[in-house]
Amino acid sequence: MQIIATAVIKGGTGKTSTAAALAQAAAAAGQKVLAIDLDPQANLTAFLAADQNRPGSYQLLHGAPAAEVIQATPQGIDVIAASPDLATERTTPASAKRLQAALAPLQSLYGFAVIDTAPQMGELLFNALQAATSLIIPLETDTNSLQGLFQIVEIAHQMQRSNPQLQILGTILTRYDARPKINRYLQEAIAEQGQAIGAPFLMGIRPGIAIREAQALQQSLYEYAGNSRPAQDYQTLLTIIQGINTVTQEG
Repeated sequence: MQIIATAVIKGGTGKTSTAAALAQAAAAAGQKVLAIDLDPQANLTAFLAADQNRPGSYQLLHGAPAAEVIQATPQGIDVIAASPDLATERTTPASAKRLQAALAPLQSLYGFAVIDTAPQMGELLFNALQAATSLIIPLETDTNSLQGLFQIVEIAHQMQRSNPQLQILGTILTRYDARPKINRYLQEAIAEQGQAIGAPFLMGIRPGIAIREAQALQQSLYEYAGNSRPAQDYQTLLTIIQGINTVTQEG
């Protein structure tokens, strides 16, 4: 099972939107998809039309079998929902491997999974990176993005010691408008700095109101506006991700 974590130590970067859109793009392509929400805000849970009042990732981390916390949703995506209880998680010795162990029985059941995380360092992020096979880092075109990039890459490099399967696929820029000169300058800076630390620039995701409308209606972006610019770009991103992973496996 290919497990993509979307993570960055910065809020408002489109991290959850990216997790949702990748899950929706994979489902639209006919893949069997699992989405795991590890953010206490539970936005991914809402975007995918799951019920945060049912047992989910908090119970999974505390010993519930994965089969008992998976919800089938109208979007054709299986979801392990988040709840505010996740905010109480604290780091303890060896506790970062709980999610990895809980997902092990599902390896043959799904081809593609995404994990959404809270935008800060801590137990939930460590569990996500320990369980993931790949990391995508969503950023905005602003001057604070580089700090968030450096922080998440440093954490990912540390987690690779215990999870050598974790591959930093790279960065994307969400809501990226290439017309302003400052945006192009920042994109070049992020690409240059990211390449230097092992997080290459993958692509920009063009802005579009369709993604917000689909989220508000709890519909898949590909059912609501499959020809919109964000839908096209996230489909391209999924192709890039799966192409990188295919090359890695063959190598």
